[in-house]
Amino acid sequence: MKDQIERAIDLVLEQDQNEFLKRLKDEERIDNYIVRPDGIVDVEGDVNLFEMDLTKIPIKFGVVTGFFDCSHNQLTNLQGAPEEVGGSFYCSYNQLTSLQGAPEKVGGDFIGPHNQLTSLRGCPEEVGGSFYCNDNPVEFTEEDIELAKQGKAPLGLPLSFVLMKQKEKEFGKKK
Repeated sequence: MKDQIERAIDLVLEQDQNEFLKRLKDEERIDNYIVRPDGIVDVEGDVNLFEMDLTKIPIKFGVVTGFFDCSHNQLTNLQGAPEEVGGSFYCSYNQLTSLQGAPEKVGGDFIGPHNQLTSLRGCPEEVGGSFYCNDNPVEFTEEDIELAKQGKAPLGLPLSFVLMKQKEKEFGKKK
């Protein structure tokens, strides 16, 4: 009986995933994709979930070779976000309180301002471009940056964050 229930749940989830992928394809929000046997979706190209009024990312992404944009939604976490993004990752203007579930590797920029972030925990291990998480309730301290480093954040990430904060402070003093 338990196996039948689990299979029924899997079929419903698979159907929901397929419907969502079809919607993304029809609206030209996703390029070529494949669904792995474990249900994880890899995308050759971009994924655009911008302004879809999502409260969660409804499917689990694996590798996205282009950009991944889930900004301007109502996301409270990044569960379902890709494990790796070849381009930039956009998650600004949501309700995120942490970066748990963020990609481990981002080839371009990581853009996460205008959320409810209180920590950098869960930040990517590698960011090829700049890391932006300004305009959140907490102004991250040196200690926060050190904690992010211990969480396998790349050296470039905290450095770019510190430089950005320094520029903001210098600009504010000139007024």
